[in-house]
Amino acid sequence: MFNTPRRMSGAMLRGLGADPMSAMDLGSNGQPIVAEDFFTYEVDIAGLVNGTTAPAAILIDAQSDFLWQKACFLADIAAAIQTDSSRVVPLCSILITDGTSQRQLMQSAMPIPSLFGTGNLPFILPVPRVFTAQSQVQLSVANFSVGTTYNLRLSFIGLKRFLRGAARL
Repeated sequence: MFNTPRRMSGAMLRGLGADPMSAMDLGSNGQPIVAEDFFTYEVDIAGLVNGTTAPAAILIDAQSDFLWQKACFLADIAAAIQTDSSRVVPLCSILITDGTSQRQLMQSAMPIPSLFGTGNLPFILPVPRVFTAQSQVQLSVANFSVGTTYNLRLSFIGLKRFLRGAARL
């Protein structure tokens, strides 16, 4: 059901002259990561009217850190049917703040298509981001179009990293 973290064995590390304990992946609670599993956090924003901003939040599970690796969006206007050639590109921006450190992940709000890809071509983060267990990721999404109301679905794709002492596997 779960994948164990990929790492070299102690014998292999000793053969390379390394300390095996220094190479162990540690989670936000200082304990070893005992398992990883694919997971997606989804944020849905319905009826984002032009000229408005919608706050949203992701609550990270208490049993695991979340390693955010990829991002996708789906946008529609009044739930209308879409094809690849009529795909909606929202005139919306997003500002993401890590609730643990209160650090913004970008200098200022940026267009959603600049940070989120599509389902068949997701945006891959240049450096995966860890959000700690029991933390909150704060989002601020603004519609800067002249007269369009959007429905947005934002997918934060990555791994749950289960921590020793927190998870019951």
